[in-house]
Amino acid sequence: MATSLRDRGLAVGYGLVGAACLLIPLLVGLAAGQPAQGGVVALGAFLVTIRANPDPPGVTLGFMLAGVLVLALGSIAGVLLVGHDLLLIPVATVAAALAIRFPVVGFTAPLALLLTAANPLPVDPVPHLLLQMAGGLLAAFLLTLPWAWRRTRPLAATLSEAAGILADLVEATFDEERWEELRGEVADALQKARTACARHRWERRSRDAERITTALRRVFYEAITLRELAEAAGTREEIEPLTAELAARIRALFRDDVEVAEVDFAARIDDLRGDRPDDERELLRLVLLRQIDHAATRIRATLDHVRVPAMKLKSVLIPIPRLPAESPVTDAIMIVPRSPAMRMTRDDPQFRHLLRATLGTAMACVIIAIFTPEHAQWLALGVLLTIQPTYGETLDKAGARVGGSIAGALVAAVVLLIAPGYGWLAALIVISAGLGYGLYAVHYAYWATFMTMCVLLLIDIQAMQSWEIAGFRIGLNVLGGAIALACVRLMWPRGEAVRLRTRLAGLLKAHATAARTLAETTRGRRPEGAAELAIRKAADEAERVESAIAAMVHEPGVGETGHIAELLEEVTRVRDGLITLTSVLREDPGNDVGPAPAVLHAVADRLERGAEAVKENGSYEPGGEVDQKLSDLRMWLGKLALKRLDELDGDPVDSRTEVRRALLHAAAADHALKALADDSARVVILATGDR
Repeated sequence: MATSLRDRGLAVGYGLVGAACLLIPLLVGLAAGQPAQGGVVALGAFLVTIRANPDPPGVTLGFMLAGVLVLALGSIAGVLLVGHDLLLIPVATVAAALAIRFPVVGFTAPLALLLTAANPLPVDPVPHLLLQMAGGLLAAFLLTLPWAWRRTRPLAATLSEAAGILADLVEATFDEERWEELRGEVADALQKARTACARHRWERRSRDAERITTALRRVFYEAITLRELAEAAGTREEIEPLTAELAARIRALFRDDVEVAEVDFAARIDDLRGDRPDDERELLRLVLLRQIDHAATRIRATLDHVRVPAMKLKSVLIPIPRLPAESPVTDAIMIVPRSPAMRMTRDDPQFRHLLRATLGTAMACVIIAIFTPEHAQWLALGVLLTIQPTYGETLDKAGARVGGSIAGALVAAVVLLIAPGYGWLAALIVISAGLGYGLYAVHYAYWATFMTMCVLLLIDIQAMQSWEIAGFRIGLNVLGGAIALACVRLMWPRGEAVRLRTRLAGLLKAHATAARTLAETTRGRRPEGAAELAIRKAADEAERVESAIAAMVHEPGVGETGHIAELLEEVTRVRDGLITLTSVLREDPGNDVGPAPAVLHAVADRLERGAEAVKENGSYEPGGEVDQKLSDLRMWLGKLALKRLDELDGDPVDSRTEVRRALLHAAAADHALKALADDSARVVILATGDR
């Protein structure tokens, strides 16, 4: 497997600071002639430092201090459990459950509990606890200092990158292939921006960053609207200068070298209107161009609103050179995925993972209580740190962990056999810690190797161990990996595959709800933000299905899932259509909204019937309600166009009539509703398998 590293500066910085967290107490202990006490402090620092592994630049002081408290509780429990192997079963199992259920607890508690319970204390319990907490506090404060490597990706850089990709998207309005590619990149970039804002809420300028992130998301929605309308209008030469101007405005938020050539698109539309449209089609094209101008105006206003906050952030922007294209990169360090709240039901994959982990830990503790092997903590730790949400992931991690543990244990065995002095031992601990922290994001096998070596030597510096401990470490870790594999292979091994039908039904229902909510919003029966919230919830359901497909890849006996990928692409188009309509239909249509809401209700009915067919594994019976409502809309549109032509014959300069407003409303919605109807039909066909 190829190694990868996204940010070399971050890896080196984190590795050095992580190593310093252990180096300082070890040096103080050696200088004071108390190496064992220094080792206890270093172990506490180690157990708190590993909390930063998933997101080194994003950890906060509060999160790390919570780790110190969890460390203390785990150590106290470990002291109380010394010599009570039967009590270890329920206590360690509960600690494992809490570690998975509550991220703030993490693996700090079970690690502290098991390492304390299974190894002789080098000092009395109370001093031991205080020394470990001192190490944890040292790590908490040292890691959260404003180091340069924690600022290698400042908010301004993240937002600037998102704005640049969004500008590329606007420029690609008429390039379908590039648009589809960039659309996903923009969505990812905006999600990274939201994550960055959440990480840095302690920063003084975080509110400005959040305002800019919100503005970029609004511009993204308007860009989708503009593209839909531009596609319907079909006048590329007239619209491309406008999209070039908007793209330049977006880039100018964070760049001073961008010139914005303003386009008076409204004047161009007025010139076209002055030519007097020859037929209804030309009139409708004019209406669409007017709606495009409205979308562009909203984009300009949104960007102007955040220009000052962007200038504040630009003042601290640090340019980051791009890595060479041939260098492999990964998001392992920089990106922290969203973690939805766990539902206490087997339908939730996180809850299934919790049940497997607690059962595996309980099995390991039962073996410890019955057979009382030496250095028994490695068995429970082997289970807990190996087990993953799916069988395939657990298999991969078990291989990396066992292989890394064997390598690290063999090196540690040689060191223990040579029995070097405390100085050399401390140096090896610091080196292994620095390499482990720095290479954590490259591959788990590196972490397993250097973490094993570091922990074994930390235990040795507290109380001299024989080289046989490395052999126990290897054997118990292999057994722990086997228990972890057995748990995920026997307990719901196809957890997502058997629930796929339910998830697809929920996906269709969520999009039906979004369409119905938009219809009610258009009629004024729901608040304006309700439709956007419903669309966001539909997107969340799509993410759950996408996560389910990703998990299914690691489950045994997986069937073909290609049609699900097509389905996810189609529901994205459905949401794009709803986003477009959210922008178009929010404008005042006059006293009568016409048949547009009825079309949305018909689309919602179609999706709900499709959801029922998916859930019941039955056949889907298509109806003609959507086509009928679209026909009603076009008849309505034709009547309005004729009325407007009559008005223009009577008074060519009168632009403030009810008919004109209703015509603008209906014409702008017509193309988006037709596309929405077609996309929803394909969604139902793909979901039900009636192809």
